[in-house]
This record gives sequence, structure tokens and C-alpha cells, in this order.
Amino acid sequence: MLSATIDALAKKARERGHITVTWRVPMSCGCPRLIRRGRRSFSQNIMEAMTATPGISTLDRLPPVATNGQTVGRYLVTSVPVARSRESAGEARARLIGQRFDDASHVFVLAQDGRLIGVVAIRDLLGAPETTPLHDIARTAEAYSVPLGADREAAASLAIHSGLSILAVCDAEGRFLGAVPARALMTILRDEHLEDLHHMVGILGKSEAARDALTAAPHRRALYRLPWLLVGMAGSAAATAMMSRFETALSAHIAVAFFIPAIVYLADSVGTQSEVVVVRGLSLTDSALLPLFAGELGTGALLGAMLGCLAFPIVWFFFSSVGLAATVGISLAVASTIATAFGFLMPWLFARLGYDAALGSGPVATVVQDTFSLMTYFVVASWLVF
Repeated sequence: MLSATIDALAKKARERGHITVTWRVPMSCGCPRLIRRGRRSFSQNIMEAMTATPGISTLDRLPPVATNGQTVGRYLVTSVPVARSRESAGEARARLIGQRFDDASHVFVLAQDGRLIGVVAIRDLLGAPETTPLHDIARTAEAYSVPLGADREAAASLAIHSGLSILAVCDAEGRFLGAVPARALMTILRDEHLEDLHHMVGILGKSEAARDALTAAPHRRALYRLPWLLVGMAGSAAATAMMSRFETALSAHIAVAFFIPAIVYLADSVGTQSEVVVVRGLSLTDSALLPLFAGELGTGALLGAMLGCLAFPIVWFFFSSVGLAATVGISLAVASTIATAFGFLMPWLFARLGYDAALGSGPVATVVQDTFSLMTYFVVASWLVF
């Protein structure tokens, strides 16, 4: 009964002058929502669509390629408008009428063998004269296409960098498989943003674990966050041991201790700004490392110098000590520069080791920056105050 119904639908679709190789069946019938006809290869499907009717078609099935959650294949939609390159704008517009697609913002122009030739935005198609060939208004395929196994974050970054609202997905031979629409690109960007935020506060795991950290039981959330916090605890113990060596000097010059929170906080804030810039820059730019590092280091040094110059007269006015004021000012300048260097290099090091660069922005980077800020402050104080 179900098979006969599907065959009748297919016959009616052919009589209308277009091919439909996927059918949507109501859930009430007790069968899967998407029923696919046969198990033909992709090339057979696309060749049938290209030869049986010269119009808009939908694709049947993907080739047996793994599409895990980190690749664009997970977000692929195949029910999109496609057309032949020699077809006119008027013909393409006529064949769009009465059809429904998962995304209809662009028409993908294909060669006879299914290779992607170009992409036509609907707004360009609607504004083109009736007899204009599609290949004359199509944009180059290279700018729009990514391979099926492409990393999802890299693909979304490509779309943003190129100002695209959709990406075509092709196989190794350039044959069109489907598209990643704008809503999927937004989902990818949101998931990657959440994953980076989780890493920055020390939540471990891949994107699935990061999402689970929002809804899991309290003991599982604690397990996600504990490992990097233990690393931070070890670093804090080292910083405490270092401070204990200055106990006698601090007792004699108690005012030096007043500025420890300010030194640590301001230097850490400057370093955190660099971390955020670098984590995003590693995925959004192809620039060489050295110019990026030099630029961020110069920015950190300039910020530190400005903070130090502002702090010097304030400390001098309230504590009447040039040595203490100079210690705070110099320490802010040096500690901010060092924090910027670590804020840049640690995400880069994590990326080089094959980990998510955002991992370098968590408690590990924080405790390293804080320890070096304290070390800088006490070394300068030992010269000018102690």
C-alpha cells in the first residue's frame, strides 16, 4: 500500500515536469518521515535529474562518507534548487514555482556530470532578464564550496570572511552534494562560541561534553571543571611559596601588600584580552605568527605603560613614597607586557599541540600570568623599597 502511494507520487511529480527523488511522509503513517527511493549512487541520481528534465531538482542520497559532528556533513541539506548551466533565468524561475525546499536562497548551477559550476542568489535570479543564461549571472563555485569532511568551524569562518550566507558542499571530484544554509552556519557559530567559553572557564571536553556541562548532574559538572582547577591550585601553591620568601620584607613595608590585588588583576585583564584576540585570530586569519605576536606585545606594553603612568602619581600622593609609587608603576608596565606574551603564546602552544586553542585561555593561563605578575612585583619592590 505504502509502495503504491509512493509510486503514484513519483509519477505525478514526473508529469509536472520535474524530478523529486525524496518524499516526505506524515509521521502518522507510522513510518520514517523521510523515505529515500532505492540505493543508487550519487552520480546516477544527478545524471537522471540532469537528463530526464532540465530543471530544478532535489538530490537523493549522500555517498557513504562519514559525517561526524565536527564536519559540515552533519549540517548538510540536499533539498535545494539546482539547475543546468545552459538554462535561462526565466526557465529556472518557472521551475521554482510550486516546489518546496529546505533552503531556497540560492540556485546551484551544475554541469552535466553533476559538478558545481556556480551559485546564483535568488535576488540575482529574480532580477535577471528572461533569456539570460544562468552561467552568466552565477558566482564562481570555488568561493562557495567546501569538501564534505571540512571542519565546521573552518567552514563557518570561511563564510564570514567571504560574506556568504550559504556554502555548497562537494565531493573530491567537485560534484555537488548539498548545501550548508545560513541557519546551520549560525548554529555552528553558536556551538563553537559556547565551546570556547566553556574552555575559558576550565570546562573540559569536546563540544558534546561542553553542552552536557549545562544540563548534567552536579557531580558530572564538577568532573568537567575540576582537572584544570587542580592545575590552578598547584600554581597557586607555587605563588604562595614564593610570597612567603618575602615575609620579613612585607612585615617591614606593609603598604607593599596593599597593591598585590591591583597588580594581579590589571595584568591578568590585559592578558585575558590578548587571549581572546588570539583564540579568535587563530581560526579567522591566516596571518603569520610573528606579526601578530609583535602587534599584541606592543599593545600590551603600551597599555601597561599607560596604567603605570596613571598609578604613579596616585600612589605617590596617598602614600608619600616615591619608591612605592615607582614600584607599582613599573610593575604594572612589566607585568602587563609579560601577561600579554603568555596570553598570546599559550593558546598558540595549545593549538600547535593539537588541542583547542581556547584551552589556553582557562585557569592554566590565569595562574601562570598571576604568578609572573607577583614575581615581577616583588622583584621590583626588592630593588626600590625593600
